[in-house]
Amino acid sequence: MARKIAPPDVQELFDSLALGLARNGFKRYSARALLHVIRWHYHVAKGEREFKCNDMWTPLMARNWLRRHPQYPDFFELRERRRKADKDDDDF
Repeated sequence: MARKIAPPDVQELFDSLALGLARNGFKRYSARALLHVIRWHYHVAKGEREFKCNDMWTPLMARNWLRRHPQYPDFFELRERRRKADKDDDDF
């Protein structure tokens, strides 16, 4: 079964990348693009070819980041969630 939340090291890298972009003047950015950068980082830069990255982590990491960085309220575009289970996942 796929993991619903990202491992802490993946969330930390996501946070670092997003904050760096925001501090460098980007008003908006794609959370999915950041996940692709993370994949590249693990596969190429770290040589961890077995690393698996679930696309379901993206909205959860983006919402988590936005909650902790209220000074950038529109940095990621969020969509309405459809399932209650998705909303409950925010508390990771």
